[in-house]
Amino acid sequence: MPLTEFVRNVQDLSDDGGYKFRFHCDRCSDGVESKYITSSANVLKTGLQVMQMFRNFGGWGSTAVEGVDRGLRGKERDAAYERAVAEAMVHFSKCSRCGLRVCEHCWNPVAGLCESCAPAASEEAAAAAARQRAEFAVGAVQHGEPAPGAATCPVCARPSGGGQFCTSCGASLVVTRACSACSHELPPGAVFCGRCGTRNG
Repeated sequence: MPLTEFVRNVQDLSDDGGYKFRFHCDRCSDGVESKYITSSANVLKTGLQVMQMFRNFGGWGSTAVEGVDRGLRGKERDAAYERAVAEAMVHFSKCSRCGLRVCEHCWNPVAGLCESCAPAASEEAAAAAARQRAEFAVGAVQHGEPAPGAATCPVCARPSGGGQFCTSCGASLVVTRACSACSHELPPGAVFCGRCGTRNG
């Protein structure tokens, strides 16, 4: 019987003593580990090896031990995998649009789809607002204005008050600009250089 198809990336963390699996989200690769399941084949193999030490089976003994181990381990591993899948399924949702199985962080419960197919509106709005704030701050600095939210004075390291001059020490908080052609200092808001006439910005 074929094994249950689940996430695309599965790590087998099993060892000689038992079985354990890690299932990774198809979108972000975050993972969930199954509980460790002790191998009964290993217990039986150990018992046969101990028996072999006390009885002289010759070559037949070691062959029997390996045969029992191989025969039981394959079926036992498949059963352990199925148990692990059933245990991990509660941590993943399957997107009906793209077929990905994703973790709770990559799932949009409002849309009932993964966030690749239906990004969360609140997250997209927050990301857009952050981009807009960054663009505004860069634009302000380019035009010789203090960066919005520049709360700490670079001279005295105290709260600056957010104006063009520090309210603690009086240092200028305006970022100076230089002409791209002649390196002459440009006054705040200047578009053309007063020395050479080159357009800056």
